[in-house]
Amino acid sequence: MLNFTNWFRKTYQVLNRIEISQSALLRNYRKLSTTNQRLAIAPVLKSNAYGHGLEIVGKILDKESCPFYCLDSLHEAYALHKCGSETPILIMGYINPKNLKVKKLPFQFAVYDLDFLEALNKYQQGAKVHIFVDTGMCREGVSLVDLPKFLEAAKKLKHIQVVGLMSHFASASSEKSPLFRNQLTNFKKAKEIVKKTGLNPKWIHIGASEVISHQKVRNQVANISNLVRIGKELYGITWNTELELSPVMKLLTHISQIKQLKRGDLVGYDGTLKATRNLTAAILPIGYYDGVDRRLSNKGCVTINGVVCPIIGRVSMNITTVDTTQVRNPFVGQEVVVYSDNPSDPNAIRQVAQLVETVASEILCREALSTRRVVTP
Repeated sequence: MLNFTNWFRKTYQVLNRIEISQSALLRNYRKLSTTNQRLAIAPVLKSNAYGHGLEIVGKILDKESCPFYCLDSLHEAYALHKCGSETPILIMGYINPKNLKVKKLPFQFAVYDLDFLEALNKYQQGAKVHIFVDTGMCREGVSLVDLPKFLEAAKKLKHIQVVGLMSHFASASSEKSPLFRNQLTNFKKAKEIVKKTGLNPKWIHIGASEVISHQKVRNQVANISNLVRIGKELYGITWNTELELSPVMKLLTHISQIKQLKRGDLVGYDGTLKATRNLTAAILPIGYYDGVDRRLSNKGCVTINGVVCPIIGRVSMNITTVDTTQVRNPFVGQEVVVYSDNPSDPNAIRQVAQLVETVASEILCREALSTRRVVTP
């Protein structure tokens, strides 16, 4: 039987595509790896590698000798493992214990539940685990109060290996933040508790991307850990220009129709844009299903041949309309940059996130799985 998906990908020229810059990704990883020699870098590839493509990013970074990849789910881990990635994988999210009975899993696991730990010991003998401690974020993790009992129980389980101690900062934007300082103190306490039980995990990690962007924070974290999990900075999303990181993703589409609108015409659902003059509009075959944030309606923009073109009317499920009056001779099939990989452009990911009052990670993660990812040099 014909595999329609593979046939489609090989045969048809798509209207929408996401370009992934291999050189930018590798350059970012290598630069981040040199920010502090005491901190190893573990790439975070959860949520389809922040929308960039799990298998694509995994394969590109495989030769970089990363300590491990950080993923959220068993599903993601299987997908990456199946494509031939040889880098170890840490699953940080919850796994239904029933899934541990099916087959031997070649992954590492973040653990904070004793029943889950015992299930690993029974069904996944030899499993490597990272003890996840809640140091003050009040999310997942073993509390400091329960940590001694948890560790003693872990020591009695003969078929698991404790290779990591981990936590997660709620905020790491300032070394003076009370929340940051409290979690830093609690993580130090967790390390002491682990030491007293006789365990000696190889990897100690609490920091994520935000840690790398702030030098004073980074130095303090390096005093108590030896690894940082890097997400959005790996993909070139940062406010810190001194890091000299480059955005990895570019979202592109093509014009599907040119229309001449008259003054007074109402554009899109509910006519939320009333033309104040005669204008030239381009219809784009891309919408919120494809990852164009609906909050960009009447406020965002795209670029065509370097010209900024405002989004007019509401972003629809599969269609976005833009004002191309300033574009010289726009035409059907012309390429359009929806999200730019130039951080200074008004339609760069960080600028888009600020415009719609969200985080850049949300914009990245919303890129549709169905959009073809193309690796560029």
